[in-house]
Amino acid sequence: MDPEVYRMSPIPEESSLMNSVSQDRESTETLLNKKTTENGLKSPNSWSHQKTHSQQLTSDTDTWSVVIPEDIFKIKNLDTGEEIDIRDENQETFPGQVVKIFNLQGNQEDLEDFYKQKRKMNNSLWEAVERNDINRCKELLDRELYGDMVAQTNTKGLNDWTALHLAAADGFKDAIEVLIFHGERTNVDSRTSMQRTPLHLACLHGHLPVVKILVREGADINAIDNELSTPLHYAAKHGHELIVKWLLGRIPDISIKNNLGKTAVDLALNIDVYSAFREHCNRFGLSVPHTEYGRNPFYSVLRRTSRQDMVDNLILKSSHKPSNKDLQTFKERPKLQATPKKSIKKTQSLNKGIVKPPDFGLPPCKVGPRDFKGLLQLGKGSFGEVYLVEKIDSGEQFALKVLRKEKVLENNLIRYAFAERNILMKIKHPYIVKLNYAFQTPEKLVMIMDYCPGGDLGTHLAREKHFNEEKARFYICEILLGLEELHKHEIIFRDLKPENVVLDADGHARITDFGLSKEGVTEGQLAKSFCGSVAYLAPEMLRRSGHTKSVDWYLLGVLLYEMLVGAPPYYSSNREQLFNNIQRGKLKIPKGLSNEAKDIIKLLLNRDPHKRLGASKRDAAEIKEHAFFRGVNWDAYARKEIKAPEIRPIKRVIKGVGLERMFGRLEDEEIQAPRLDGWSFITPS
Repeated sequence: MDPEVYRMSPIPEESSLMNSVSQDRESTETLLNKKTTENGLKSPNSWSHQKTHSQQLTSDTDTWSVVIPEDIFKIKNLDTGEEIDIRDENQETFPGQVVKIFNLQGNQEDLEDFYKQKRKMNNSLWEAVERNDINRCKELLDRELYGDMVAQTNTKGLNDWTALHLAAADGFKDAIEVLIFHGERTNVDSRTSMQRTPLHLACLHGHLPVVKILVREGADINAIDNELSTPLHYAAKHGHELIVKWLLGRIPDISIKNNLGKTAVDLALNIDVYSAFREHCNRFGLSVPHTEYGRNPFYSVLRRTSRQDMVDNLILKSSHKPSNKDLQTFKERPKLQATPKKSIKKTQSLNKGIVKPPDFGLPPCKVGPRDFKGLLQLGKGSFGEVYLVEKIDSGEQFALKVLRKEKVLENNLIRYAFAERNILMKIKHPYIVKLNYAFQTPEKLVMIMDYCPGGDLGTHLAREKHFNEEKARFYICEILLGLEELHKHEIIFRDLKPENVVLDADGHARITDFGLSKEGVTEGQLAKSFCGSVAYLAPEMLRRSGHTKSVDWYLLGVLLYEMLVGAPPYYSSNREQLFNNIQRGKLKIPKGLSNEAKDIIKLLLNRDPHKRLGASKRDAAEIKEHAFFRGVNWDAYARKEIKAPEIRPIKRVIKGVGLERMFGRLEDEEIQAPRLDGWSFITPS
């Protein structure tokens, strides 16, 4: 659910990392240092921990901090003019660049081996940060323990995120401190591909303790990103009042305008944030900046007028062409780097654009928040959460998905919320998660779905690395039948990946998370939205040439490949390289797979959607006939009679979750909440 998430290469066994620093790699390091000295340059492995004369000192009331200039990370060959950035050492092409710039053709194999181990160390650091494993972070940054193989905090991964960006986005205060104080010259102002600093992300997500540390250590509070927005813009826009007040106490430049010509105060989400700016301006005798069009209080926000929204959209379209870096991705943090969100409009106009569900003659929803007891939180995203709950009268457990109305409305995501609700309400199939109830509270949209205690396929793949063919075939059979049912109802799923396949109590697969699905696509029609997960994007989606149901069969091939191999096909930690691989790269299939598995993978991953297996009008029937499924009893699968493989249970500790935390305020008369027509639903008994 969460946007801008990371996907990293498999991590080596921790016990083997120390042994991997072999004599050959030490020789490689020595040779590289020697060559660098001969060229009058510093060693790329010593640059990160040697002082330079170009460092610039800044001060605040607490400490002195080092602002690291960009050129400290660059090594340039003065004869050829070529240069490399040592922060790119995790890219697969980096060893080749080093060979070229230092003329080390005879040592390329050793260099590639050396940087392969470096990549593993950096990947281990990113994994440790995401787990908030402080001790492991310290260990990986210990030069006495690992020498030149030590992990580098400034190394950039997918979309140029560093470990500090990960920790800032997740609000891991202790990890931030470890990265800064144990890392070697950690750059607190490192930029993502959207030119966002860790401070931008901490402000966007409302992590005040992280904001304080970053600013104390010299982070630029006036840094602007590709949207010309400062950290203060994001704090104001997302209603983080305490962060806004704290930043204002550091005297930021509140006159900076983003690419829509808006200052941070123009973006204030609610009255409290606006008041903080007003008090700040009154204290310094300044006038509070206003746009030409007024804002009126509405549901604890400053409501934008529809005319203002239209002006914003026109400015945005003329000043900012969409790029691949702005789009939704899988397991990559760039999901958080989305283009400016649309403001909340009147409920009446929002309801006009909603695709209403068909009238099935269903009874009105007669359940509500007080019918459920919260047990624990299962997941969290930018727009809502998923909880494990128990229905009080029956003791039955369900997965409760809540979406915050405020976020859904201001991001114009109503049609996606309704698409998921409509599909789950319409489809009844053993391999698709069932929707039991839908209702709304003043602050939340709620869906009560079947709880699948077996976790998702992504979790089990992470545990087992990969599946054998028999196990992979079992899951593919069940998923294929689920996709077939969706296609019969003219629905393209478009977001098939391990995390969107959950396992029920008996270990059977169920497709879930239909927020990106497309309804009503008949034969020959093309859907043209760019959505889904980057590692799971079909070539036609990258080309934006439109896609049909055939895209789901490509994704089925990707999923089969990952289950058998342990990583998606064409995968690269570099986003641009990944896109190029998907469209033009050579498909590498391990020799250990059976001929049938190799063949079906090739046929499903055909880059031509019209020649892809399953692309004909016969759809799933064409795939079922492939030799990979020889001996499969499809009728038995349809009746759910085939025993599922054994899985390791997912251990969860019941902590209890309060009613208001799940559903928001329920009886506050001051909540002037918009109500969305046609949302409530109850499954007929």
